[in-house]
Amino acid sequence: MIKHRMLSIRFLFALLIGSWFAQVHAQEVIKDIRFIGLKKTNPDYLERFIGIKVGSTFDSVQVLEDIQILKNLRIFDEVSYSTEDTLQGIILNFHLNEVFTLLPIANFGGIAGNFWFQLGAIDFNFQGQGNTIGGFYRFSERHSYQVFYKVPNVKGGRWGYSINLAKLSTIEPLYFLDSVTFYDYDNLIAEFMGRHEFKYGNYLEYGGAYLNERYQKTEGRNELKSPGPNQASKNKVLLKTSHTLNHLNYFSHALSGFSNRALIDAVITANDDNLFLKLSDEFSYFLKLREKDNLAFRFRIGTSTNTESPFAPFVLDSYVNIRGSGNKVTRGTAELALNTEYRRTLWGQKWGAVQGVFFTDIGSWRPAGGEIQDMFTEENSKLFSGLGIRVYLQRFYHLTLRFDYGVNVREFDETGVVFGLGQYF
Repeated sequence: MIKHRMLSIRFLFALLIGSWFAQVHAQEVIKDIRFIGLKKTNPDYLERFIGIKVGSTFDSVQVLEDIQILKNLRIFDEVSYSTEDTLQGIILNFHLNEVFTLLPIANFGGIAGNFWFQLGAIDFNFQGQGNTIGGFYRFSERHSYQVFYKVPNVKGGRWGYSINLAKLSTIEPLYFLDSVTFYDYDNLIAEFMGRHEFKYGNYLEYGGAYLNERYQKTEGRNELKSPGPNQASKNKVLLKTSHTLNHLNYFSHALSGFSNRALIDAVITANDDNLFLKLSDEFSYFLKLREKDNLAFRFRIGTSTNTESPFAPFVLDSYVNIRGSGNKVTRGTAELALNTEYRRTLWGQKWGAVQGVFFTDIGSWRPAGGEIQDMFTEENSKLFSGLGIRVYLQRFYHLTLRFDYGVNVREFDETGVVFGLGQYF
């Protein structure tokens, strides 16, 4: 009888201990995840990015990693978390402050002899799902139009797509031996791209476009007997694929980490048996030093079919690779370019910041039909350095106003001012 009582007491004690452990464990399990402060963004869209899930054990390290991922989406300027303990488990609250993602496009830029502006509208978080939709009108001596729509993750999955329709019209300098001829250039574009995300920050884009290119010698801009045809028209099919790795972490206006984008283009031209190929790669690296300093590096490398043609794809240009050099100064069939920046926060407030920038840009190009060693001659390379200023507005999708003044290190009388929106890279 006493033995049976002892067994009953032991069983009851074990049951109480087991019940206590189960309750303690239940209190450590995530019962619910809530996103506090959302006005536009769909909570289902955010859930796909965070590693912690309902039913998992609370992990503060994972939560901090998830906060950084949410910041990297760039649709929030502040992200924090809190917890609520209940008998059934933990309620995890992410506190989010959304930035304005529906913005007017009011871009502008200029170097000597070339001022342009752009007007339109863009939404970087269309339907609260991280989609991008927009369109603009641009004037740069001629009129251009473009509309685009991008869905990175259809129904929250790994597949996506983008559509782009454009009429881009510019005045293009084409180089014939030692002469330059200016053309009115029109490019009608209808593009469709697919997208597959292997995991966050690692994705492949593939697809193509139909292009109709038209060239007409610019009136009043050329010499009487300038080389080149008076006009030309080409129908083309562009096939392309790119792979992107993005491991960048955003800390307001500062960056750390790296990104890389490799691109392959193949162009088929009607009534032309020659296939044009272009391969390029762009690698960027950012190092955050202390609280106010940021080092930034970008390396571009590219090569293409080395046809002796004035339509070479790689350009030397202030807006593309060498600040202060000018507008489409020369063209080539291969490119090497390195951009470096030292960014120093001069003034920081909750609304944003002002940065001072010291930069050096160096690049070289292979002339169309030339040899690879031609890239490293002084004639086909440029070295510019200079100072810049950035005004960063945090509440407007991290909008940055940019101003740079570059000087040719080899010829100090060759200078240029470059201004526009967004960091240079």
